[in-house]
Amino acid sequence: MEYRISQDFHDKYESLYEHIVVVRLKDGTTVEGGWYDEFFEAASILISTLGPDVKIIKISDIQAMELSDKD
Repeated sequence: MEYRISQDFHDKYESLYEHIVVVRLKDGTTVEGGWYDEFFEAASILISTLGPDVKIIKISDIQAMELSDKD
């Protein structure tokens, strides 16, 4: 089941893969960074932030994702 969630998400945002994106979370916060990987088993994505960190974000917490103006 989680694989299907991840695959649907990837299909929806496929054009943004390997780009710098802005991820809008359901709680109103945003995360900006490169989207280069997802974890199908955990239905999460990995964002390499513009600083030294990475963020693992559950797909269920994401409201939308769009291309960053820094790409």
